[in-house]
Amino acid sequence: MTAPTTDLAPPPLADVVVLELATGVAGPYAARLLADLGAQVVKVEPVEGDPARAELPLVEGESAFFAWLAAGKLSATLPLDDPRIEQLAARADIVIHSERGEAADRLEERLAAANERAVVLSLSPYGRSGERADWQATSFTEYATGGYHYFGGDPEREPLALPGHQVAFHAGTHAAVGALAGLHHAREHGQGQRIEVSHQEAILNDHAWLTTIWTHQGVVQSRTGSIFVPCADGFVFLFNLAPYPNLFVLIERFDLLEDESLQQPLVWTERFDEVLGAFGEWAKTRTKQDIYHAAQELRIAVTPVNTMADVAASEQLAARDWFGSICLGDRDLLAPGLPYNLPGTAPAPTASAPAPGEHTEAVLAPDFPWANAGAPPPPPASSPTGRGPLAGLRFIEVTANWAGPIAGRHFADLGADVIKVELHTKPATRTLAWVPADIWPDHYHRAGYFNKLNRNKRAICLNLATDEGRAILFELVKRADGLIENNAARVMTQLGIGYDVLREVNPGLVMCSMAGFGASGPERNYSAYGSNIEAMSGLASVLGYGPGEYFGTGSYYADPVTGNHGAVATLAALHGRRASGRGRWIDMSLFEAVLPFFSQELLTYAVTGEAPEPIGNASPVHAPQGVYPCAGDDNWLALTVRDERDFAVLADVVGRPDLAANPDLSTVDGRRAASAEIDAAITAWSREQPVPAAAAALQEVGVPAAPVMPNWMVVSDNHLNDRGYFVKVRHPVAGTHSSPGFPWRFEETPGAIVRAAPLFAEHNREVFTALLGLSDTEIEALYAAGATNDAPEYAAGPSL
Repeated sequence: MTAPTTDLAPPPLADVVVLELATGVAGPYAARLLADLGAQVVKVEPVEGDPARAELPLVEGESAFFAWLAAGKLSATLPLDDPRIEQLAARADIVIHSERGEAADRLEERLAAANERAVVLSLSPYGRSGERADWQATSFTEYATGGYHYFGGDPEREPLALPGHQVAFHAGTHAAVGALAGLHHAREHGQGQRIEVSHQEAILNDHAWLTTIWTHQGVVQSRTGSIFVPCADGFVFLFNLAPYPNLFVLIERFDLLEDESLQQPLVWTERFDEVLGAFGEWAKTRTKQDIYHAAQELRIAVTPVNTMADVAASEQLAARDWFGSICLGDRDLLAPGLPYNLPGTAPAPTASAPAPGEHTEAVLAPDFPWANAGAPPPPPASSPTGRGPLAGLRFIEVTANWAGPIAGRHFADLGADVIKVELHTKPATRTLAWVPADIWPDHYHRAGYFNKLNRNKRAICLNLATDEGRAILFELVKRADGLIENNAARVMTQLGIGYDVLREVNPGLVMCSMAGFGASGPERNYSAYGSNIEAMSGLASVLGYGPGEYFGTGSYYADPVTGNHGAVATLAALHGRRASGRGRWIDMSLFEAVLPFFSQELLTYAVTGEAPEPIGNASPVHAPQGVYPCAGDDNWLALTVRDERDFAVLADVVGRPDLAANPDLSTVDGRRAASAEIDAAITAWSREQPVPAAAAALQEVGVPAAPVMPNWMVVSDNHLNDRGYFVKVRHPVAGTHSSPGFPWRFEETPGAIVRAAPLFAEHNREVFTALLGLSDTEIEALYAAGATNDAPEYAAGPSL
């Protein structure tokens, strides 16, 4: 993925200094994203080192995961109460910390006094206010309150959690978006500010219809099981929400091909078990790679269920030069690459993770070469604008589904003008989570999925296959800062509106393209949705109740992860334009963008040579950890015992102090060996408890515990509502509903919902006349040429 070395632009954040005061994963991942885009990151660790230095997998006692997370950073060891923190903060553009409570308040007072122009990011599990602000948390218990846990797994069994630090990765990515939006405002107005990110609110923002199907239809999103199809050497996945007539050609079921009703999306969904059975019968004697390539040649969204060994051997990733490496001891290990590719940009200098305090003396020296020393001075600080930090920017969206629209929504929520371009014969996924649940004639205005992802935007209709439609797009591009698209890799070029064309129209344009497999490589034209990428990326191979029992999340996990990473890269590229005047193209692959979230699993394969398998809800380092049934039907308590103290107080709460008195259970290995007895004791207690009360009882004694929250509990949750997370949105057709708010809280320039999602082509006249200056005659000519329309057309009913 490395561009030729001639005429390369510097990394876009080459003049940005980041002070990382955070430990764990969320803040350090945000800083890693910024470092990869060229920022100079100084990581301040406790004298004993960041606890993440003990994270698995280990090579001769050193963490490969930490080495990847801290690559390219400088390390200083200082206690946070050391006055030299202010010395470093005075030079920083962005400061990231993970302190909580009064310690966080005191730290932020010092940071503001040292540098009022800095953007200060505060990350914590549940935010700095509300009844859960002081809750104990682990990656597992955080995931329980993030929405995904409840609907993962088999409906006849307990819910399943993804392994690793998933919530922290979501929070870290959103923090990077917030940091760069805050930096844009600081460079424009000379004003820094505090930005708060709650891990829980961050992952809750990364759902498509979790809360929407409850508020719109009263439906609980629950477990649906696995629909992976067994084949000769594993499993494959067939996307289930779009009809593929060519599938019946592939499997030689011409009787099904002749059934025209199966070409209707709603009928396809209703009869998908029948389709899957026919496909499974054909697949069982063939290998997953043979099935994958044969199906994709016919543009059928089928992907293999890959293990991490398969991911490491991917020809597509190799062709795009995606993999990185880290050095530990005498080993050079395969490591995850970047979630985005900026062709024509010099890569940021990379290095192995620093030793604790390796650069303390250097960064405190008066002559240290700070990256922002030559940056233009900021303007005099101005009073808050009352608008979002991205006010004044304009983006064009040529998107559908989820990944592209969520990136555009972030920009719109933060004050940018976002104009969504739709085609009347293929509207931009105006489907799913309708209100009401049946299909009314105006269903395309009642789709909760679309309305949630497209608030705050304007919408126009353009047929970009016409000369007239392209001419209007070019006029919009002249007036835009960025363009986001998530079409198949071939589409924009075939339409004559690829980046090579658009940069001639506007040399300062930043264009972000998101496709399943990116814009290059042997599989660039293959089709994939977010659920396909769950299978492709190895995610499914580590989510299950045990070895070989593979599940998807029940959603489209790669979509929001890709969209959020795309927002990071786009804002970074816009920052880089300040110095160069040049726009950039960002080439994104859903396959590549989600893999950093599974860096520990890929690194485990690199270190051990063995692909990790599912271990249910268990932990490789703590015991017990799991979910336990509570009073009522399908209610679950998640908990983690971190050490002997946690186990002793847990045993007291569940009425079994004898367990804590048993010396055989004083170690993780001992408790793991006795897991059946311990789980039975916890279950006997939990079955009699309402799940909120059970979690509260354990939190009272300092044990990390939380409800596994279904969507109805998320919507009615007092903590989230007390913090104002949900916002009432009035839509002129769909009605008034509570909508998830924002993953960040800006102190001076907060995000806002100022308009509901647009009706189809709602802003045609407004954009064509007020922005582009077209006359009524010119606008009517667009209609006559078929370049625009006022209503969508559905040949076979609602579809993606």
